[in-house]
Amino acid sequence: MTGCELRESGVTVQTLRDDDAPVAESWGTAMMITEDGKNRLHMNADYMARFETSDSTWMVLTGADEAVDRVYVVIFDAEGDTSAVLTSQRIMWHERGRRFVATGDVQADAGEERQLESEHLAWSERTGRVHTPGFATIQTTTETLSGYGLDADENLQDFTLTRVTGTVLIDDE
Repeated sequence: MTGCELRESGVTVQTLRDDDAPVAESWGTAMMITEDGKNRLHMNADYMARFETSDSTWMVLTGADEAVDRVYVVIFDAEGDTSAVLTSQRIMWHERGRRFVATGDVQADAGEERQLESEHLAWSERTGRVHTPGFATIQTTTETLSGYGLDADENLQDFTLTRVTGTVLIDDE
């Protein structure tokens, strides 16, 4: 006597999904965050991957070719005016913490001829501050300062560095 028995394979959509795989992907991404009807953050990237776990959600934004293309970010102040423009090879946006971490040839222009260069920069929307755990250089029309552990406001007006080196132009008038 022969018979058939229905057996479940144990394979489900959840088991097929790789834990390291994004839950969503997008190309030609533009992300905008507003607060009280005012712009707070705009991010543009060639590629975005969204990841979710039980306790967090984050996005990774990159250029289509990480060696060349860049992620473009505009940070706005509380009044909705541009505070800084930043480019980098990669941005990781953490939704719950409302912060991003930029890595790879990070360059920020905070207006008034004030630029920042680093390999790693973290920005928090809640505090309006930027941090670099490693080496950073800030350049203005009258000074170039380099050091470690930058802590600054998002428009780079008020900042601290440790182990500082640099040059300062002194006006003799």
